[in-house]
Amino acid sequence: MKGKTFNVALYIRLSREDGDNMESESITNQRDLIHLFLERTKEKLCYVDEYVDDGFTGSNFDRPSWKRLLTDIEKGKVNTIITKDLSRMGRDYISMGEYIERIFPEKGIRYIAINDDIDTLYETPGLEFLQFKLVFNDYYLKDTSKKIRKVVKAKKEQGQFLGWKAVYGYIKDPNDKHKLIVDENVRPIIERMFNLVLEGKSPRQIANIFSDEHIPTPSIYANLNRGMKSTAYELWCPRTIEEMLTNETYIGNLTQGRRKKLNYKSKKEIRTPKEDWIITPNTHEPIIDKDTFYTVQDLLKKNKNKENSKNLVLLSGFMYCKECGHAIGINKSSDGKRKYCCCTYYLSHSKYGLCTPHSCNYYKLETAILEEIKKMCNEYVDSSTFSSKIEEAKKKNDIRIKKQNEISILDKKINNNLMYIDKIYEDKLNGNIDIEMFNRLTIKYKDEIETFKGKKEELEKELSCFDKRDSNKEKEETLKIIKDYLSFEKPSRNLLVNLIDKITISENKTIEIHYKFKVA
Repeated sequence: MKGKTFNVALYIRLSREDGDNMESESITNQRDLIHLFLERTKEKLCYVDEYVDDGFTGSNFDRPSWKRLLTDIEKGKVNTIITKDLSRMGRDYISMGEYIERIFPEKGIRYIAINDDIDTLYETPGLEFLQFKLVFNDYYLKDTSKKIRKVVKAKKEQGQFLGWKAVYGYIKDPNDKHKLIVDENVRPIIERMFNLVLEGKSPRQIANIFSDEHIPTPSIYANLNRGMKSTAYELWCPRTIEEMLTNETYIGNLTQGRRKKLNYKSKKEIRTPKEDWIITPNTHEPIIDKDTFYTVQDLLKKNKNKENSKNLVLLSGFMYCKECGHAIGINKSSDGKRKYCCCTYYLSHSKYGLCTPHSCNYYKLETAILEEIKKMCNEYVDSSTFSSKIEEAKKKNDIRIKKQNEISILDKKINNNLMYIDKIYEDKLNGNIDIEMFNRLTIKYKDEIETFKGKKEELEKELSCFDKRDSNKEKEETLKIIKDYLSFEKPSRNLLVNLIDKITISENKTIEIHYKFKVA
């Protein structure tokens, strides 16, 4: 090798994502260090070009300048690569080992990592510890990634929006990139989407309507360049519609973490379970009111796997088997003239004798159920019995819970002070404190108890007024739904989903209707 000229490529990389926030890792310092090395060496190292990836992670090699460097290697322009240290080339243990121990030797490439004392042309000391250094760099990347994820999660839990692009229907606030404001151009589309579900449309039908009307998809509207420009590129996807319909961001609750990277080395994203989503309530202006949103959620569950509206009858998704708990399906007879109900669990496991058919004529069943619901609703319209028969039907809201928690804390403080008074009384009897200190402490604790009791009384009064207002409002809403129901000869699924949780049917044809409001 003596006298050989080496055509040198300087490779420089910096990434805040990898924790490279030290001045020593700056682009300028890396460049100065490598040039100083070239000046001091006695070998014929001929500078060819500089390849800089600023802002690219070391967890993979999907970087523009690195790809350009590999292209120049294939062309024969470069046969030597110099970096400040191993971590500047990359931090992925497997890929780094593959490059240094197989790809570079096969292509006749010399690699120098100055600070790690590595030179693949010679048996430098750094090569003996190469594997250890690669593992350490990989671990550093993993540890940094873990710390960053914790910080990001904490900020999301505080209600800060950290996405690179706002969810369709919103834009980032120009004055605060961590806040969302409504995109007024898209608001009518979001509102219409939810209203179409209330009208009985499925996500697939809504997607077809939007596609037929040439409404730009979220990707096109945001001017994103995603995927191949196929004939379906401009069409709405039912999955997209469903994800939007279930996104609490539209009711003012910031919902983040619906997707995550497969791991710290991969760019691939996977959907996360709903229980892992980070939802922060009341962070921005809602587009959809909560009653509409939660009604839509119920309808989506009832309509699940029943996308064909022609087969979606009134009670689809409401009926369940009393004996086994599985759904009661609605099927057509062989001649297509009638519909009948049957336990789906029995149908799929009939040869094992699990459950029984529960077979009955659907239309007769529907008539009987609607009559029973109408009878119950007529009773509730009587305002004199209304208050005694309808109890709370919805969850306690945040205000009530907060006041109740504050009252519980005050109760604990009162009890603690009473315990302190008992304790100092014992201390006085045992001679641990004198009478003067006993009197002073007793007055102090009693004054605090009176203060706590005063605050508790105020909170209880506020809670009482709040409960009364909330209860009255709830009764008014329920009464409105019932009157709407009675005004139709045959109600819609939208009305039913607000009244009924489920209907159970036993083998002897006994029907039990489980209402969303409690009956006396």
